[in-house]
Order: sequence, then C-alpha cells, then structure tokens
Amino acid sequence: MRRSTRRMDTQETATMKTRLCSILLAAVALLPSPAAADDVKDKMHSLLGPFRGIQPYLVDEEAFSDRENREKVESLIVSLRKNFHTMEDVPSRYHQYPGFDTNLQLVIDLLNDASRRFSEGKTSYAWWRLRMLPPTCFACHASFNVQSSYSNQYAVDPSLDPLDKGRFLLATRQFNEAKQSFLAVLQDPDYTFNYDEVLRSLLVITTRNQQTPAEGAEMFEKILASTKLPEEDAHLVSLWVKELKAWSKEQQRNGTDELVRGEKLIVSGATTGIDFYQNDVALLRGTALVQDQLDKGSVTREKRAHALYLLGFAYLQMPLFFAESWAEMYLEQCISEFPGSKDAKQAFTLFRNHILDDYTGTAGTDVPDDVKLRLEELRKKAYGVKGFSGRV
Repeated sequence: MRRSTRRMDTQETATMKTRLCSILLAAVALLPSPAAADDVKDKMHSLLGPFRGIQPYLVDEEAFSDRENREKVESLIVSLRKNFHTMEDVPSRYHQYPGFDTNLQLVIDLLNDASRRFSEGKTSYAWWRLRMLPPTCFACHASFNVQSSYSNQYAVDPSLDPLDKGRFLLATRQFNEAKQSFLAVLQDPDYTFNYDEVLRSLLVITTRNQQTPAEGAEMFEKILASTKLPEEDAHLVSLWVKELKAWSKEQQRNGTDELVRGEKLIVSGATTGIDFYQNDVALLRGTALVQDQLDKGSVTREKRAHALYLLGFAYLQMPLFFAESWAEMYLEQCISEFPGSKDAKQAFTLFRNHILDDYTGTAGTDVPDDVKLRLEELRKKAYGVKGFSGRV
C-alpha cells in the first residue's frame, strides 16, 4: 500500500536512511530452506555478474551520473532488467508462498522504471530507484532462501567501504565475512551514525541465521569493552547480552510444537515493562520459528492463519529491524486467505490501526481516498462479507 506524498515532503530526507537500513536488515532475516530451489537459483546466478558490476555505482551517485560511465551503467541496468524478467516464468513452488510474487513484481517495476528514467537522462531519479534494488532483493531472499556458494571475490566488489561491503555480503549470505566487515565499521568513529544499523545486523545474524547465543553474547561483550558506543546503543547491547546468555542456558525442548513455542517467544518479546524495552532476542527467535514452519508447509490450514497473523503482529513490534511492509504483507495475506476467521479479524484491526497511525499528524488524520477504499475492501474480507473469498 502506497503512502501519501503529503508526509514525504517533510520526512523523506530524515527517514529514507532509516527505512533503507530497516530493509537491509531484512536481508538476513530467516534461516535457509533445507532444500535448494534450483529453478530459482539458476536464474539468480545469471544476475550475479551485473549485480556485482553495478555495486560501485549504487554507492556513488557521482560515478553513476558521470557521462563517461553512461554506457557501462546503462549496460548493467539492461542486463539486470533482462535477466530478472525471466524470473516471472520460473515454475517455482515459491509462487505459492506469501509475498513472493509481490516482491518479484516490485523488483521488475523498479528495474523498468529506473531503466526508462536513465534513458531519458533523469539519472538522479534512476539512481535513487536503483539504490532500493539490493534491499528489495534482500527482503525477498530473507523469506525464500536457497543454499548459496558464492565466493567473496565474485559476489562483492572489493572497492566498497566496510559498511557497504557488509551490506552486500549479507545479500549473498556470507555471514561470517559480513560480521568481520561490520566489526571493522564499529572501530571507525566516522561511522558512528551507522553503529545502530551495524549492531542490529550483527544481532540478526546471531539470532536468526547462525543461532549462536553464547558466541553472540561474547561478541557483544567485546564490542562493549572495545567500542565507544552512543549511550542508547550501549544500553541495548547490554540487554542483548543478558538475553543471549539466558538463551544459551535453555535446555533442549524435544517434542515441543514449534509454532506454539514461537508464539510464546513473540508474546514474551513484545511485552515491555515500565522501562519500555522489549526483548529483541525473543522476538527474533519467535519469528524465525514461525516462519520456518510456514516455509516447511507443515502447518494445518487453521494453524497457517494464526502463523500469518503472528508474523504480522511480530514485525509491527520490530520497526527498527524490518521494513514496515513486512508486517503489512503478512497481515494482508492472513485476511485474504482466511476471510471471516478470528485471525483475519485481528489482523485487520492491527492493519487498520497501523495505517491510520501512518497518516496521523498535527493536523489530525488525513487518509487518502484510495487508502480508505483499500481498508474497506480488507474489512469486508476480514469479516467474510459476501462477495469476497480466500485465495487458497
């Protein structure tokens, strides 16, 4: 759902970096699927060459806009656009997965728009659009992972600075290399503004991908001892250390329903005390468990509805870790697939409140007509009004 441009005039500059970082964090969100999806992977391999080639231009607008680089940049954009369009015809099981086709179309639209604008000479706009290519792709990879064996030399341009290198390493699931790059960033005070993003990236790697709480606690303790973090960051990291140590001491729970366990973690993680600090580690662990059950396709139809609702609820609690579109995607999927259900009704309430809050300012609530229409459509679906039915 598109936001009104009314708020963008005053907030775009201040929030664009935060939104970009949030989406970048989605790159490392979930655990890899047990089996590789070769149909998707083969197509993605054809994108690696132009994806690596365009990296230096995505981090440098002057180089992107330089007339001497025009032919090279245009060739890379055309290659990305041509190769990505072939993904539409891939007969993958992922087409049935929540959000896959939506994310696919977002990237196709992005590349089409950037290519057209670049050919028209509107290089600044084309660059701004293409800057969203890596995080948009990363968000999809976070849900639909395949096993990868990319080498650092092949997947990431060596000219990038440690921060950008870490971001692109996340894209190719090179987590150990990404950690080393991010740890180097934390030793450079010139990147102080980016410490928050880097710390959260490290936490997501630890909790969602590698699931190494003891090692994570040790890593963050070393960061606290060796890095002059801003006070707020230092306080959060100290909380993470405590949460990771507690996790490392938990006993193995054989035979436990993973969906139930994931829900308990989400509920406990979202609960804040009088200090207003939620349990980030519990939230990340809980969403990983629920998402893993959806990915395996092992949940019943009834449980699937609740799993989609849980993910939508959880991602609303983690705006600094994930893009807000993730919460909207899962809540809307729950409503569309299970109209009239309890979970769909709860999902609509969360979705509506989230959207209304987004359009509320000092002048009151000003919701565009198209957004009002979309909310009404979702309300009817959620409550099973005649004329609407589920997609599956």
